Amino acid sequence: MKIFALPLLALALSLGACATTNPVHEPTKATAMTHTTLISSYDFDTTVHRLKSTIESKGMTVFAVIDHAKSAQEVGMNMQPATVLIYGNPKAGTPLMQKDPGFALVLPLKVLITETNGQVQVIYTPANQLIKGSQIQPSDVANTLANAEKLIKTVLGQ
Repeated sequence: MKIFALPLLALALSLGACATTNPVHEPTKATAMTHTTLISSYDFDTTVHRLKSTIESKGMTVFAVIDHAKSAQEVGMNMQPATVLIYGNPKAGTPLMQKDPGFALVLPLKVLITETNGQVQVIYTPANQLIKGSQIQPSDVANTLANAEKLIKTVLGQ
């Protein structure tokens, strides 16, 4: 019996030595972003136009205008007016993405203009929420993202 036990013990020990345990990488906890909702005193189309033209007049680029209601209509569905402006300034955003490459998932900036129950709402994520969980500091965005936020408020007269 001892003769069989020794080879089995050696086999068990060698198999145990071959097994490796990779360290478990804990995924980063997702940070829920808080959005800010402002009420526009302008109608839907005027609000979209004012925001878009003001963004462009300040030297930023509007990379895309997504008309969700139009897209819904194209597939035979209806929804309230909802347009997202995707905008930014590569000169301001590039250094942030160089500092934290993951910040490229946050940029460019987005603002939603929607209308529900006859009320036009402008919804965006404030700069302090955008940088949560990143390597970006408030001082890094004081003259860029924070100014874009102020611009939205100015356009709406707030």
